[in-house]
Amino acid sequence: MLKYHYPTTWNHFLPDHSIVFRVTPLTATTTQVTTKWLVHKDAVEGVDYDLQRLTEVWIATNDEDRRVVEDNQRGINSPAYEPGPYSPIHETGVIGFVDWYCNTMSRRLTPTQMAAE
Repeated sequence: MLKYHYPTTWNHFLPDHSIVFRVTPLTATTTQVTTKWLVHKDAVEGVDYDLQRLTEVWIATNDEDRRVVEDNQRGINSPAYEPGPYSPIHETGVIGFVDWYCNTMSRRLTPTQMAAE
């Protein structure tokens, strides 16, 4: 099962372990990604799970994603960059975050009604 809690976390729940991802913006152009693997508190490494097998797919995936994001950031930093629309097929998470952010900020920027005197 996959559970998203945008904009900062997503989690995978499997029968024998779970994986927690947290994304923390550090600056306008840098982000820290933390990945944690959770096993049962009584699980014994080497007996109940193999650490390399448990982590290798996500370590490789995170590294591939990092390279894609770094290349994307280099493109955005280019003076030739022009923003375009998000893809409703491939960027639904980004669209959801932008909508959430804009709605949240709009609510906070709207002056509250003063009570009738």
